[in-house]
Amino acid sequence: MLLENLSLLFFKNYDEANISFSPHINCFIGDNGSGKTNLLDAIHYLSMTRSAFNSSDALNIKQGEEYFMVKGRFKIDKEKHTVTCSLKQGQKKTVVHNKVAYEKMSDHIGRFPVVLISPYDTDLIREGSEERRKYFDSLISQLNHSYLEQLIQYNYILKQRNSLLKQFAERRYFDRDYLHILNEQLVPLGEQLAQERMAFLETFEPVFQKHYRHISDSSETVTLTYKSQLPGANFAQLLEQAEQKDRALQRTTVGTHKDDFVFLMDGNPVKSFGSQASRRATSSPSS
Repeated sequence: MLLENLSLLFFKNYDEANISFSPHINCFIGDNGSGKTNLLDAIHYLSMTRSAFNSSDALNIKQGEEYFMVKGRFKIDKEKHTVTCSLKQGQKKTVVHNKVAYEKMSDHIGRFPVVLISPYDTDLIREGSEERRKYFDSLISQLNHSYLEQLIQYNYILKQRNSLLKQFAERRYFDRDYLHILNEQLVPLGEQLAQERMAFLETFEPVFQKHYRHISDSSETVTLTYKSQLPGANFAQLLEQAEQKDRALQRTTVGTHKDDFVFLMDGNPVKSFGSQASRRATSSPSS
């Protein structure tokens, strides 16, 4: 797959840009603040339908303007693919592939895979489990579309369940039957997500170790482990056992949304024992 061309209108600090790429290695060179990272983020947008850095799409519109557009032309084998992402203030974002607009943005994920390496990658080591889940969920979703659909559905039901737990506390009532209905919907999705994550890690870890040895030129042994409550446990029973705790805290305290991916060096967590150099190395070999 090749990205042959990138066009921007009012995207971040750009009024307009039109860039053609070499089929080999391409480098962006410029002063700090000139927009090099914004070009990378535009490419990320074409693949993932969102910015890697801004949670709100509206923040990508150049200050003082009313809309932005990012357009790219990809080549896969001999086929050409044109992708356009655009947003106008107060309107819904649109993503168009070969002149056909998507009804669901998730249908686009995985068509044009991308991995972005940035200075923030060390957050995978320093920050909490949520950062690592998001990173690996992004990787798996680009390789397995059904995983993405299951993840979206799981998060939707989880949000409903958490909202219900808050209603119980605010209105001082409890409906166990309704809670169990949501449990029944959440359980198979959570169990499938855990299985998919484990299967992915079995394939990914040897690649991770290979690239780490190449980057670090080190004799240290690094491993990546999947930490979850579910493998070997009954998710439905875990939810029942945590019912009182969930009601007290007004949120779901067990499930795949609590999973973690732990980087280990010689058996010790890199977060606690790794140097700055080793943290950078362990957070980048997936590329």
